[in-house]
Amino acid sequence: MKSTIKFCGLVMLTSIGIASCYAASFTYKGGPRIKSDDGNFEIGLNGRAHLDVHSLYPDQANSNYPAFGSQLLNGNDRDGFNWRRTYATLTGKIYDANFKFENDFAVNAISPFPHSLREAWVSAKLGPGQLTLGQFKPYRGLEEITSSNEITLMERPSTSSTGIYSGRQFLTGVGYRSMIRDNLGLGIDVMSLSHFGLPFEGITYGGRAVWLPILQEGNILHLGFSVSRDTSNKNSLTARIVDIYGGREGISQSLGLAGAGFGAPHSNSQSTFSAEAAYSIRSLTLQGEYALSRLDNSHQVDGNLKNSTIQAFYVQASWFVTGENAVYRKDRGAFGKPLPNGKWGALEIAARYDLAENINQNLTADPCRTGTSKCQVQVITLGVNWYPYQGIRFMLNYYLTEAMTGHAGVGTPTQKDNLSVLSVRTQISF
Repeated sequence: MKSTIKFCGLVMLTSIGIASCYAASFTYKGGPRIKSDDGNFEIGLNGRAHLDVHSLYPDQANSNYPAFGSQLLNGNDRDGFNWRRTYATLTGKIYDANFKFENDFAVNAISPFPHSLREAWVSAKLGPGQLTLGQFKPYRGLEEITSSNEITLMERPSTSSTGIYSGRQFLTGVGYRSMIRDNLGLGIDVMSLSHFGLPFEGITYGGRAVWLPILQEGNILHLGFSVSRDTSNKNSLTARIVDIYGGREGISQSLGLAGAGFGAPHSNSQSTFSAEAAYSIRSLTLQGEYALSRLDNSHQVDGNLKNSTIQAFYVQASWFVTGENAVYRKDRGAFGKPLPNGKWGALEIAARYDLAENINQNLTADPCRTGTSKCQVQVITLGVNWYPYQGIRFMLNYYLTEAMTGHAGVGTPTQKDNLSVLSVRTQISF
């Protein structure tokens, strides 16, 4: 944390020193910001704090099969408060170069600086687009690229770093993103499978394309797809898929690990294709994504290395009861949240069905390492969001989940874990 404070102080002092040589203005729209009158120098400070409260209702153990998942929880395990995020963000520009430095102080206790860095990059205009170098999110699916301040439900679906891209949300490398036309965007990236503080090993490359056939106020149709290939080794982030059901404090279910098969080579890959669609008309927004991912050398069958395939998808609907329209952010290719209309704020209700499974799991092939016939997670999430003012949001989510591992042999019962969770978030941002 001391290193973070020193760096932030250095950036601010440098920028203030530069600005002092020029006429400058100070504003507080969306956070404090200093800008030179000629527009060549600019620096701003933003922040966010997400405080979550969870109450878990674990499944009861079944005497017909060994307890697993939430059935292993005791008493009030994992209930209570959780500082999910406490971000401090510096953004700005020096002539044609833009920069962003974002640190999460909520994770410093377990992941000290520089592991707590989220985004830290510089970018410059190149042709019709922007070239970015540093640590940022790879250009992947719709919900993954949406800001944590603007996701509709408290947790991202299985088509994101909560599942398909497990543990690989912020990576280091280079990316290029551009709006080729007013309604057509493209982003490509080549990155290390690491983040600041880890060895720069392993590699991922891929990209995302977005098309907006309809782009009008209160009437937006979004279509897109993304592809990526992550090749990991022992000193990089692992190419694996772990679905977390029941929210942040819920249960992790492994759906496969590249290179987990005995005798697998040193480097192993995960290849992923994802398609996305969303339609927003006035106060109603519908969206969904489907991802198909292959894990190389995830298991053995009859002494031979085999790959496995994981499919994940979700469908989601949200509605602003108070009449606000969703905002579309073309710079991200994702939806944001509007300003409240009335004096009582904005009220939004939402629901999502989410499924992820390893379709190769059976009693012979066992990429999930459960020794059973199936490997599947389903989650139904119901949510209510209240925005009393700009920058303040209260979220209530209820999760109904089912992890199914199938049966352990002919005539044995189907093994299921049904966990339900109630979560509340207080969100403040500027």
